[in-house]
Amino acid sequence: MSNVICLVNAERSGRAIDNTLIIRLYKSYVELKPEGVAKCNAEFRERLGAYICYYEIPYINAAVSYIDTKTHSLRTPENMRKYISVLSELFVQEDERSERYLRPNSLTPMRNKLNERFLRSEIGCIYQIADSIFATGNDNNGLCTIYALLSRFDDSDVLRQLLDKFVAQAKNTIARNCPKIQASTDGSMAMFAKGAVIYLADTLNTHLDMIATLFCNNSSFTDGLRHMFAAAVNTDEMHTRLGVKPARLAAEFCNIVLKNSKTRTDNLGSDSTQAAELMLHKAMHVLHASHDKKLFFKFYQLHLTRRLLDNTSMSLDLEKTAIAMIYKTVMMSVKHHENKKASDFDYTLEAAASQNSSEAKQMIIDIIVGAENSRNYTDQVSQVGFDVDFKVLRGKTWTSVNSNLNAKVVLPSQLLKVCDDYAKRYSAQHSSRQFNWLWAYSKATVQLKFPKSKGRYAQIGYTLVLNSYQVSILNLFTDPSLYDGGVVLTPQQICANIDIDADLAASELVTLTNARILQYTPDKTGICINQTFDSKQRYIDLSRIKPAQHKKEEATMDNRDMAFRKECIMLDISGILKKKECMGHKVLFNVVKKSRENFFMLTIAEFKKAIDKLIDNGTIERDEDDHTVYKYCPV
Repeated sequence: MSNVICLVNAERSGRAIDNTLIIRLYKSYVELKPEGVAKCNAEFRERLGAYICYYEIPYINAAVSYIDTKTHSLRTPENMRKYISVLSELFVQEDERSERYLRPNSLTPMRNKLNERFLRSEIGCIYQIADSIFATGNDNNGLCTIYALLSRFDDSDVLRQLLDKFVAQAKNTIARNCPKIQASTDGSMAMFAKGAVIYLADTLNTHLDMIATLFCNNSSFTDGLRHMFAAAVNTDEMHTRLGVKPARLAAEFCNIVLKNSKTRTDNLGSDSTQAAELMLHKAMHVLHASHDKKLFFKFYQLHLTRRLLDNTSMSLDLEKTAIAMIYKTVMMSVKHHENKKASDFDYTLEAAASQNSSEAKQMIIDIIVGAENSRNYTDQVSQVGFDVDFKVLRGKTWTSVNSNLNAKVVLPSQLLKVCDDYAKRYSAQHSSRQFNWLWAYSKATVQLKFPKSKGRYAQIGYTLVLNSYQVSILNLFTDPSLYDGGVVLTPQQICANIDIDADLAASELVTLTNARILQYTPDKTGICINQTFDSKQRYIDLSRIKPAQHKKEEATMDNRDMAFRKECIMLDISGILKKKECMGHKVLFNVVKKSRENFFMLTIAEFKKAIDKLIDNGTIERDEDDHTVYKYCPV
């Protein structure tokens, strides 16, 4: 056997040897069964007593001796990084060699012996090195080496500690660098949603890539990372930092991706379908982690309704792809929680996901059928004189459309004639259906010339996109059959002529006057058309002003988010005063502002409202001698 050890050591030194002698010898020991050799009690090894005693044990001891010689001088705290690097290389070499010169059931005893001799006592130092690497983030090879060494242990707790450190590092990254609501460049929800969702998704993908590259796609690491990501996304701190729940951000981000507009193209850098699908996957990461998926459904349906009615969807095929991705993502979440048997999971989510998917698909079908019906109507009626696009919305499907807030209006005669004709034809084909026009969601494209305009488009005119109410108002000033040139009307006359509510008329007049299409007379009593209108843009869309029902729905959502912020501020104030007993107004404001600076920018108005609320409910009170000082009132 000593000759065999010498041959193996020669191979370890890099010399070429004839390994057939080693292989023949170890096979002969396997077949040898001399009397007097103790049997091994281990399973599958009870007849290998001679092999174990005369071959396996000496071979393993020789490997231990060789590795000890190579690493002995490095086994010091200051050389620990180099020690584990060299040790990892030697282990790889010995593992490859053992597969050639040992039986398969000898590999585990070999690995256990090397682990106990060279690794077990150094685990604490290895964890310290891992902490250092996670803190600096500049040695992925070192992490890969550490994972390879720790994964040699059968004890799962050894690798669990590395997983905990990796997850903690990812959590700190999210908490430290996630955008805050005031980081939005123009204050719009869409712009902020873009930055926040992309950051969260990219952070998750970066760490998933690390698991694939450094940790061999370990499923425990993947599950741990996703669990941490979901927990981090749904914390109160993340909610206050973002200003809204992540589910709403995901819905806003989907709207950016799916909307065919210059803003969408500028924000995402590409208008290709492939790029859009990649961006949708980012939103799906946030949706999968979010607990409040029903909130996502509500905002997604609201945005989908606007895109389909305004013809601003990038493509209906991409809309279908997004619907399928959303349903698949939610169902994966449902399956995950069912496997985990989570007690706090909302098991009505599966039904909500199915309903959302079914309604969204039906909405797209309605748009496709409506476009086909419009083409057929135009082909049948040659006297229309303009293009029409009728959309027939089935009430049970379009849940985001609020028909109760739909105000009536007297349309221009030419439009009214076409609409009445279409309504009669549709009712004749579908006699069982009730037909109602939704003027609040209708719009028209109008080509208009201004008599005294001297702009670049004065000769060809301007293209105005207007809603139904704006069209009816503007028609009063441009229809020669109603009035001769230079028409001046009061707001009351406008309301009477087109039969709309005074508040609605006032809102639309503000839009038209701000756009300088209409203008007030010098005495501010009447309104007339701006005959000298000029604009650098030929295409002007005024229909994008949100209808009243949309504003009301969004205000309800935003009020819930503001209420959450107010609650956080009140908790901070009461907690600080409970510890300090009393504090001045300015000092207290600065302390609360600093405590919340990582989440949102505290305003004086918010602070005063929270103070008043706490005084009203008896939590705090003003000092009798100085009303700018507040005191905590113990219960």
